[in-house]
Amino acid sequence: MTWETYHTKGINQKYVYRYVTIEKLVDFLDTNSLFLSRLDKFEDNLENIEPYDINELKFRTQTLSKPEDANPEIPENHWAEIIKNNRAELSAIQAKLTKQQKHRFVSCWILNDTESFAMWDIYGKAGFAIRFEREYFQKLIRESIELQTEPTNKIDLLVAGVVQYQNFDKMLFKEKESLIKYSAFRKHQAFNHETEYRIIGFMKEILEIPGLKFKLPNINELEFELIANPRLDSFQFQKYKGIVSKYSQKHQLKESELKIWLDFRNTNY
Repeated sequence: MTWETYHTKGINQKYVYRYVTIEKLVDFLDTNSLFLSRLDKFEDNLENIEPYDINELKFRTQTLSKPEDANPEIPENHWAEIIKNNRAELSAIQAKLTKQQKHRFVSCWILNDTESFAMWDIYGKAGFAIRFEREYFQKLIRESIELQTEPTNKIDLLVAGVVQYQNFDKMLFKEKESLIKYSAFRKHQAFNHETEYRIIGFMKEILEIPGLKFKLPNINELEFELIANPRLDSFQFQKYKGIVSKYSQKHQLKESELKIWLDFRNTNY
């Protein structure tokens, strides 16, 4: 397994956060491993798309039916052929992209110096955050490569890096400028609120599994923090704190640093 980093030298944020449900938090603590999801399982179905295919998608979806203002000099059979060709090309792009996605396995983290209210809102009251110092985390991943067993050790290339957000609408005339080394680090500009940091495993063969477990050292050897959603009340916080303590005495569940801002109006001093 070869190790590389991508676009990491300019990172200013101190931490990486992973916001998870209680089920995923327990799985992390219980197995001391990260789950790398296969890329075709992500909600964003354009993951790993390349500039040429983005341009083809935009161009060909504009003519999947005869335009209302179609040139009357163009015969009906010609329009039928155009539409047929466009559908065939779009299906080919779909198939190629899906196949590429099945060769990539990803763990997504959020770069930030503080917690994010937006991310807490996504996970609701059942959300928790795992926080690592980014430089330590990157070093930890690299040093944990030797711990991997089958099938995770079948990863050919492991890359840590920052997602590049691009305006897909402007790529038609900027295809060369839009190229990046690894297309799995490309996302639409609509997602740039995430400031995402990724661990991506590139694999030559396709595994018919939803993801891989990337093993870390014993959980009590790791340096990280566990943070509770600021919207938990005291009863809920103590309940989840007890659950976490069953898996690690070193890593106690912490109150969110944002909680004082949410609670200020209703706090009796």
